[in-house]
Amino acid sequence: MSEATRQPFFSVMMPVYNHAQFVGPAIESVLAQTFRDWELVVVDDGSTDGSGAVIEGYAAKDPRVIAIHQPNAGEAGARNRALRACRAEWLAFLDSDDVWYPEALQYFRDYITAHPEATFIHGYRHRLNDDGSITESPGEFQDRVTGAAELFGRMFLSCLCVCCRRELVEKVGGYDTTLKISPDYDLYLRMSRYTKFWPLNKPTGLRRRHETNISRASGRNRMTHAQILERFVNDAGGREILPPGLVAERLSRVYFTAGREFIREKNYADAITALERSQARRRTLRAKAWLAVARMLR
Repeated sequence: MSEATRQPFFSVMMPVYNHAQFVGPAIESVLAQTFRDWELVVVDDGSTDGSGAVIEGYAAKDPRVIAIHQPNAGEAGARNRALRACRAEWLAFLDSDDVWYPEALQYFRDYITAHPEATFIHGYRHRLNDDGSITESPGEFQDRVTGAAELFGRMFLSCLCVCCRRELVEKVGGYDTTLKISPDYDLYLRMSRYTKFWPLNKPTGLRRRHETNISRASGRNRMTHAQILERFVNDAGGREILPPGLVAERLSRVYFTAGREFIREKNYADAITALERSQARRRTLRAKAWLAVARMLR
């Protein structure tokens, strides 16, 4: 059976947009995996910096690397395109500016063998700083199987630490292309109605921090996170499975952080909106104080 027709154990999804300086090391970290039964689907999402040529160079050398090029459709659109090309029953995810440890896929494979009931597995990651140093993380929520409440409350899942069954992604309709940031968090929330989250309890790689990270803190990004949470509660069944107190506390906190970021950005009108929403979910003295500051500065 040829490599083009054989179903691999893992399909690895990697969207790329203008990461020519990072995508090579990311692909190299997949090529270096000790577990070899995988395919890597790399989607060049309309890059203009030469990322496409870098990807093609790797695809020409290894048939397991599949290069796809498309006009810019955003992160979610690129992930959906990769999903349509994936052939494996198990999906793993790596952003084009991150890197895996060589044992990442072997860790996932061993866990799947030992826990056949698992459908969504997650480890944790360390941080690769601009200067090349590494900031280690102890990992959170690695001591037990968790679910929607922990994810909604504050559990953060970097995609480079996640492995799940393809059917889960397809069941909820894939990634939401209306979201400019955090489409993976939105996806995981919708999936939480149908799965638990099994802890790998191992680090799988390094999340690179650099000045072009689109997930950096801002008022607008925090408001998008609040939008994702609100939609899960109101439109995707979250209200049926989450305690009302948790919903109120989490939304109050996210709107508060949005308001604080808006004040730092000197966007006082949006700060007032965010802080009023925070107070509407749960009244706190700190939100009241920051709201007074925003009104005074406006």
